[in-house]
Amino acid sequence: MTTDPIAVPAITDEQRDAALEQCARAVAHFQDIARAVMPAVLAAAEQLGTALGQVVRQLQDAGLLDADGKPPRPADRPAWQTPYGPPTRRR
Repeated sequence: MTTDPIAVPAITDEQRDAALEQCARAVAHFQDIARAVMPAVLAAAEQLGTALGQVVRQLQDAGLLDADGKPPRPADRPAWQTPYGPPTRRR
């Protein structure tokens, strides 16, 4: 298998300048879009943060999360109870 170099066509200075101008216009257009959309994105993110904060507070009020946001430890089991269920009967 041979690897031939990729042929790059030569362009004129005018073509290069036109391409750079198009790139500059595209960047400016994307910046305009970002400036128009950013307030809506920030407002949505703020509402999402508020809603998530309310959910966390409700979970804490219900006892499903502690003050650190972690699930509380389960209540201790009686000494005879194991996490594997009741003991099997011996014969």
